[in-house]
Parts: sequence; C-alpha cells; structure tokens
Amino acid sequence: MKMTSNKKTTRMKRIILLIVFAFASHLAMAQTDNGWQPWQKTSCYSKISFRLKYDGNNGEQHHWKIQFKSDYQNLISFNYNVTDKLQQYTITTHRKALNARQQSDEMDIYTKEEDIFLLVDKVSMTPYPENFIECE
Repeated sequence: MKMTSNKKTTRMKRIILLIVFAFASHLAMAQTDNGWQPWQKTSCYSKISFRLKYDGNNGEQHHWKIQFKSDYQNLISFNYNVTDKLQQYTITTHRKALNARQQSDEMDIYTKEEDIFLLVDKVSMTPYPENFIECE
C-alpha cells in the first residue's frame, strides 16, 4: 500500500508537532524545577542564594518552602527574615548555618499573606551571631 505525498506531509507535520510539544514540555518542567522558583542571589551577599516554592494554602495560611545554598569556601551562618511584600510585618526570623558550598534542606514557612519578601543579614564566618561581615 503506497502512501500519497499529501499523507506523508500530514504525518510528518504531526511527528514534528509532537516533538516540539515534548521539547516544550520538558523545557517548561526544567524551568519550574518541580515548582521551585529559580535560584536568586540575596540582595547583599552574592555568595548566598535562595529559592522559594509556593505549596498552596493550609487553612487560612499560605505554605511556602525555602532553600538556601552557600558558595562560600567555609562555614557561614546568617539570619533570614520573612516579611510581607511591603515589609511592614515580620513574619519570622531564624538563624541558619551552612557548611562550605552546602545546600540546605527544605524549610517550611506559613504566612498570612501570599506575597512575601526574604531578607538575609548578619552573616558570620562562624556558627554564632558574631563578627558579622559587611554587605558586598
């Protein structure tokens, strides 16, 4: 059974469309990294990055996941503050220590507001809140 040129063209277009769709789907999944936003450098310390993942509502609260990673060659510790987008209300303040070039585990944050702002400060080259390094 011979296939006409028109049928071959239609079939080829379908195959190309499927390949393009598969590639676009793969690219979209890579960009979202399972729902995580891309890594962002903190506003003051270029060797500390973070990423956020919105995990939906839990009752009246919004559930977020946060991860940090360090590009420092040694252990560091720092404060991180989660505030509302306008920075009027501090939602939480924690201290985190990371070993050299370490990525943290996921941490859960619950907020009343859907839009949040993350601030990293009081970076130290020790596990203790002392001898803070200046903003870069």
